[in-house]
Amino acid sequence: MNEGTKRVESGTVPRNGLGRELRERAENLIRKETFLSPPFRWEPLHGDGSDRTFYRLFTSETTFVLLWSPPADNRSPNENDSYVYMGRHLERRGIPVPKIFGYWRDEGLVLLEDLGSIHLQDAVRPGRASQVEGLYKQAADVLIRIQVQASEGLDTGQCFDTPLYSPDFVMERELRYFYQSFVREALGMKIAWDHVADEFSLLAQRAARVEERSFFLHRDFQSRNLMVKEGRLYVIDFQGSRKGPSQYDLAALLLDPYVQLPEPLAERLLLAHAEQLRDATGISVADFLDGYEQVALCRNLQIVAAYSFLTRVKGRRHFARYLVPAYRTLQQMVGRPACKDYPFLRGLVRDHGMGEIAEVAVKLEREAEERGQQAAGGKQ
Repeated sequence: MNEGTKRVESGTVPRNGLGRELRERAENLIRKETFLSPPFRWEPLHGDGSDRTFYRLFTSETTFVLLWSPPADNRSPNENDSYVYMGRHLERRGIPVPKIFGYWRDEGLVLLEDLGSIHLQDAVRPGRASQVEGLYKQAADVLIRIQVQASEGLDTGQCFDTPLYSPDFVMERELRYFYQSFVREALGMKIAWDHVADEFSLLAQRAARVEERSFFLHRDFQSRNLMVKEGRLYVIDFQGSRKGPSQYDLAALLLDPYVQLPEPLAERLLLAHAEQLRDATGISVADFLDGYEQVALCRNLQIVAAYSFLTRVKGRRHFARYLVPAYRTLQQMVGRPACKDYPFLRGLVRDHGMGEIAEVAVKLEREAEERGQQAAGGKQ
């Protein structure tokens, strides 16, 4: 999922890994077009929810990360193009991101600065409240800089996955995703789309049009996509960036099930961010907070859908453990006045309590493990 990845467990092989010929090809390209001289020692790295492959390359003096993601088609821009464009755009705007040392489009290879293996999730520890708050204030400061500085000059023609967080995008990629992956497939509910379409359409319109201005939107600004190196935060996994509402990335950070911030801290960060954005852009605190409720609900639904899909379909069983905290947050959100116009969501949460969701998570994880064992047996 990102270049701040961890070492692969002993005996495992990354999906679609580079074979010997492709490794030699990569080393030749790196030798010809950079200051580095192979041979390298190669170490495969974990991704999170992505199908991309990462390696840490060891030289005699330092390390680099090589991203390998063969383009699926000839379209332009493709995902790698967007990754490289966004990374360079953010760096030019003074945002802390990994340096990009080389890009070989035909091969789908990107050579990156190695930011280590410590995610923000790893750096915050229970019982160290001052450290947690300090790191999250730093994350919020980085986000303000992205929204103010990186929004300027962004070429949305370089967005491979649509240029705007539009109502149609929200409907298809967040709300229908939740309906299909969680409601129908994880919960097994046979509710017709027509039953929820009007309600979801209203939510999509409100979330995507919470303000007239659009800002640089990372769309997955959470603790697994923020690396900590020498006390400084770096942003990664920015290939899906586009223009969108200012509230979305903050919602992704504060609702993050990986960390589960204490509610008082999340509220302080929310208000502080609204005030900083007001000072920088003129958007009123009241308008920001009103829009935040709608955007945060969409983000929460997307998270629940993603954990269900990644566990059930992709076999990434570790995501199942985060389904319960994500759903707990959803319980809190649908009880608020801002969600009064969404009776289906309110009824869903009322009828499916935390005990049932915990059982669903266990079931999904068990099924993912069984499929993995069957796949491994078929390869023997």
